[in-house]
Amino acid sequence: MLRLVERGGERCWLLPRPPDDVTPAVLRELRLQAIPVEHPNETNRVLAAALRCCWTDLQASPWPGQSTTVREVLDVVAQLIPGRGEEALHRLGTGALRRLHASRWLDIDNEVQQVCLGPRVAAWPDQDLPALQELCRELPFPRPDPEPNR
Repeated sequence: MLRLVERGGERCWLLPRPPDDVTPAVLRELRLQAIPVEHPNETNRVLAAALRCCWTDLQASPWPGQSTTVREVLDVVAQLIPGRGEEALHRLGTGALRRLHASRWLDIDNEVQQVCLGPRVAAWPDQDLPALQELCRELPFPRPDPEPNR
């Protein structure tokens, strides 16, 4: 088990940390969910975009990271898959955010439209962090919001 205390000490998470070579059958037995497989490409893009927006210090651990807005995450996704209509991007982004929140990869406050990295991000093995850092360096930053009250 991995014990995680959120910034400010308001919440604490106890997170099962299975071995890196665990099989899907063991994950099911432990009632742990890998990245949700429904629309895996879109879900992975949204997780990568959230990581880009929330992991501001790539030399530090990604969790807990900084909070960001749903708009910023969806803007990075829009830059990753140009040519999709705004409605289609919103629909796929909202679905992916919901799946990632349900599996605790992201923590989303729908009332204020804030996104934070979830406690499962803290369980990434240290040997995977260099690849994730490189991925974040390659992803675009969210663009400034032309309409701040949007």
